[in-house]
Amino acid sequence: MILRLKNSLLDFLFPPYCMGCKKEGTFLCQPCKTTLPLLPPVCIECKQMSPVRPPLPAGHTCKHCKKNTPISVFLSPFPYRHPLVSRCIHEFKYRRIRSLSPVIADLLVSYLRYYHTPVAPHTLIIPIPLHPRKERVRGFNQAMLLANELSKKLSLPIDEQTLVRIIATPPQAMLTARSRRENVQNVFSVRNTAELRGKSIILVDDVKTTGATLKQAAYILKKAGAKKIWAITIAH
Repeated sequence: MILRLKNSLLDFLFPPYCMGCKKEGTFLCQPCKTTLPLLPPVCIECKQMSPVRPPLPAGHTCKHCKKNTPISVFLSPFPYRHPLVSRCIHEFKYRRIRSLSPVIADLLVSYLRYYHTPVAPHTLIIPIPLHPRKERVRGFNQAMLLANELSKKLSLPIDEQTLVRIIATPPQAMLTARSRRENVQNVFSVRNTAELRGKSIILVDDVKTTGATLKQAAYILKKAGAKKIWAITIAH
């Protein structure tokens, strides 16, 4: 309640404006939404197009790559290099504009529906965690905000406690592809394996680059007993 009042007051004092055209009233107006280029679903490993092939959903990991990743489905609608996409993510992540989370979640849900990607009931949504020290400094975890919005819009349960980051690491954006893989080795842990046994899980993060973070989180969840793991990000 207090947070809603605070956000309403901030919106009154500092009205939102569109990240694209600067029009007042919303962070992303409908005309600017239509300018965002949608990327087709691809295999998370080889990046080849992965269309719907019943019973396989769009974004499924191809048969040649299954042995290389615990992630069975990857969905990420936008190219990070697109100016409007990168700006939205930067404002959300670094300028702490939390009100962008429902806007972005709406775009992700629309993408799922566009590609007729059904999500199994009772699938558990898990955000990629920040190290507690980094979360205190930033003030929030952008993946957690996004996961909460997806949980509401998809009517799915969310688990913010089971997957934890136990090692603080340098930001991935500063590293080479090889260093990124090494940077996230053994950084995650699971608190309660009983919560995961036999569960289907959707991992949520803001951006996928090499996929090293998502893959390491998925490995530890699989080891703890998770049945199937999807990964959803805003952009890649």
